[in-house]
This record gives sequence, C-alpha cells and structure tokens, in this order.
Amino acid sequence: MAQGHFLAVHRLAIGSSLWETVSMAIAKIKAGQIVVSDGLVGVYRVVAVSPDGKMADVEKFDVSRQKSLGDPVRSVAVDKLTEYKEDASQAAARIVREATTED
Repeated sequence: MAQGHFLAVHRLAIGSSLWETVSMAIAKIKAGQIVVSDGLVGVYRVVAVSPDGKMADVEKFDVSRQKSLGDPVRSVAVDKLTEYKEDASQAAARIVREATTED
C-alpha cells in the first residue's frame, strides 16, 4: 500500500541528511580559519595545525575588528573546532555596534 512507499522515502531522506551532516563535520580545519570551539567561549583564529591534523593552536579573535586578542591556546583538538559562520542577524547587530561604538 502507499504507507510502505512513504516510509521507504522517509527513511531515505533521513539517511541522506545524516550523511550530509557527517561529511560536513569532517571539514578540513586550516591555519588562518575563523572557528568556534566546543568547550571554549568565543571566536578563535587557527594559528597552526599539527602535521597529523589532529591538534591546532588557536588564538582569541575579534570578528568586528578582524584582529587577534591574545596568545595562542595550545593543543586544541581539531575535532572540537567548527568553522565560524555569522548569520544575517548577527552581522546586522555587529554592523550597528561598530557604527555606534567609538574606538
């Protein structure tokens, strides 16, 4: 009946969505990239990645001013890092803050 067909399509959709999520999670972290870290507060810039690609040195980063804020934090596991993505509302808030704040 139609129920079986619907269920099969539904499972396929879940499977492909899960596959996309897994493949996005293993994106390559590179030096110079802006990231957030599971377990650390704030936004960071990757300073260096170990030769085996498992660890990275990161430094606190100010997105608004596009400059680092401190010394590198050593030995952060790369699998705890995620690329920083600013959505439209975050960008709008940052632009307003920058326009109304004097240096």
